[in-house]
Amino acid sequence: MPDESRSDEPGTPPSGPTRESGAESTAVDGSAVGQPTDEAGQRQANDAEAGSTSASSAPPVVVKKKSALRTLGHLAREILIVVVVALVASALLRAFVVQAFFVPSGSMLPEIQLHDRILVSRIGDIDRGEVVVFEDPDNWIPAAEAAAPPTGVRKGLEWIGVLPASGHEHLVKRVIGMPGDHVVCCKNGKLVINGVEVDESDFLMQGDEPADNLTFNVVVPADHVFVLGDNRYNSGDSSRRIQCGDPASGFVPMDLVTGRAFAVVWPRSNMHKLGVPDAYDDVPPGDSPPPEEAVVTKAQDQVCADVATQ
Repeated sequence: MPDESRSDEPGTPPSGPTRESGAESTAVDGSAVGQPTDEAGQRQANDAEAGSTSASSAPPVVVKKKSALRTLGHLAREILIVVVVALVASALLRAFVVQAFFVPSGSMLPEIQLHDRILVSRIGDIDRGEVVVFEDPDNWIPAAEAAAPPTGVRKGLEWIGVLPASGHEHLVKRVIGMPGDHVVCCKNGKLVINGVEVDESDFLMQGDEPADNLTFNVVVPADHVFVLGDNRYNSGDSSRRIQCGDPASGFVPMDLVTGRAFAVVWPRSNMHKLGVPDAYDDVPPGDSPPPEEAVVTKAQDQVCADVATQ
């Protein structure tokens, strides 16, 4: 009995099981509250790590973009250099080696067709029988037929050699007489050069007809050439200038000769090499030294043909 009364006295601490239950409850509560907190922290840590990884991976992307831009810049510069070098090379080739020309007339038919493109070599000497391109020496090209000079972009492209020269101030003919050569038309319908009859019927437009429809008798002066077209009856050449104008203007100064034509390159259907016909193989050299001034025996009874072509 006494023991029971002591246990009921006021101020007696709660029994052990009660504290253990409270402690157990506290422990359970603490576990319940702490676990979610740890998971949130882990998520924040993961997010932070992911953010830092993303941040650390961003610079390489920028570097790659800069690297790509740098590569494009180098490529553009290389292309520009190649284009400039090609244009300079083309201009040098045109000025010193080879130049392309557009043929605007039919005076060299059938060898060279109207509107053909030809290549002209500036290297080496010219010889009898070769086709040459030369600057108009004295208004040989009729004003009505003179092509307008190129302008703008075309003029620049012609100058550097990308486009063929339009031929607005150039002519194309065959060299018949070199300095000192004595050229006569005609005997038995053929030209006579330095006393030798020349049969040109294989390549002249008129075939077996007389070599020219005008007669002439000339000795070519020093530093000049005497030229005729293969379309002999319709060519504004040396024979027309001699008989229908100032005889002295019928010879082309050699310093106006651009070069010898060696190939037709366009159109493709007419591509071929331009050589020297063997008709001139037996012609001996002319007078040496050649006369300083032309020797011309002009016929007085000829009617000049109205030649409309160049």
